[in-house]
Amino acid sequence: MHEIEKNLKFVAQEHTLAKNVAEHLEKKYPGWLWAVHVMDGVAVVKSMRLSGNWGFVLHEDKIDNDYKAVTRAGGEILERYRQSTNGFNQTKYSDLVMDNKTGQLNGDFS
Repeated sequence: MHEIEKNLKFVAQEHTLAKNVAEHLEKKYPGWLWAVHVMDGVAVVKSMRLSGNWGFVLHEDKIDNDYKAVTRAGGEILERYRQSTNGFNQTKYSDLVMDNKTGQLNGDFS
């Protein structure tokens, strides 16, 4: 029973970190539909407006209290797609081109 309680506490910490990272990104870069999943000490972050396949990964121990690493990584993803870091902009978003082969929006990796 002790092991289950320990595991539930760990899962609750992961959920809290995921919520905090998502809230921070939404505050810093609003409107990008940030999806965050934390498991086994790793946070996986994606903007669902940009891609369900591309995002960034941060180890939990690299996420500082003021979320500087999260802010930097989130901004880099937006910049790769040539999007504004001041929040979602429909005009700039409409300028993105869909790759017909992959069905994904093209970023700087195209």
